[in-house]
Amino acid sequence: MTEKAIKNQSQFINSNFSSTIVILTIAIVFGLLLGSGAYGYGNDWYAAYNKPNLLWGGVWDRFGYLISTLSIAGVHIGVHVVSFILSLSAGLLIREHLRFKQCYSLIYFILIYIIAIHTWPIIMSTSNAMRQGLTMSFLFIGFVCMSRRNYSWMLLFFIIAIFMHKSGRLLVLIVAFAPLINNLLAGYSHSSKSFFNFIIGAFLLVSAYFFVSIIGLNEKDEATKIIGLDFRFAFLFLSFIYITLSFLFKSLIDNPFNLSLYYFSFIAPALVMNGLNWEYERLGMMMLIPYILCFGTLLKKSSYQIYLLVCFITLLLLTVITGMYASFK
Repeated sequence: MTEKAIKNQSQFINSNFSSTIVILTIAIVFGLLLGSGAYGYGNDWYAAYNKPNLLWGGVWDRFGYLISTLSIAGVHIGVHVVSFILSLSAGLLIREHLRFKQCYSLIYFILIYIIAIHTWPIIMSTSNAMRQGLTMSFLFIGFVCMSRRNYSWMLLFFIIAIFMHKSGRLLVLIVAFAPLINNLLAGYSHSSKSFFNFIIGAFLLVSAYFFVSIIGLNEKDEATKIIGLDFRFAFLFLSFIYITLSFLFKSLIDNPFNLSLYYFSFIAPALVMNGLNWEYERLGMMMLIPYILCFGTLLKKSSYQIYLLVCFITLLLLTVITGMYASFK
């Protein structure tokens, strides 16, 4: 391979048009495979999502049901559409982070991308937690817009996320709040930012705890059961690590995207404190890929590439070992 060819390949995902074509191609193929049942379908699909054009739910999740069960002329294409959107959003978010770390290799991007869309947060949202998956997807695209300071598009995608699933309201409140605080504290030192953000985070945790309790999200006033394996403590540990490391590394609270994860690390535990166990795990699932990408920004380029590969391969293995693929029928 010539030096010119190597240079062109290494700069491939730095070209917005070329890399978008790659992402669209992979997303279309993924959507066709998942929609055709090549991997099987999850329990939620057999319980509800196989029905055509459902208009269940209230104002906050009716569109989520409609897209997930979309049927045209008797042909069910909901899984195709959801799988495509999931894959597309993951590709856009991963590309954005690779660009930030100046990792432009096409082969590396495709490898990470394909592994990532076969891990728990994506694969389990294709025909199981489909509405949560749609919310997650539009949040991912909103994150990309946020990183590029396209705030009008960011708000549009966040608004769409709100109407896919009721969890979107909480997540959008968190991530839309972050740019405001980030701009407000822009001129402060890292130590001052760490202090003020911790105070704000602690306040949000207490407020969220009483808010969830007051509005009665846990209608039965008893702990909701765990669906499958128990990942609560893993997510709580992840939140603790993120908050702790933010005192040492300014990048974890130095931009709106990372600050969104910081506040999420405070607010989400309010659910498990109110006995909303599987709801907390679903939120953790939706933010797992952003956590992985965000922690990677602490590393140098070469270490970052190894880190991402190890993380996503490990997550893929855990997805298989814990029986998530086996649950597809």
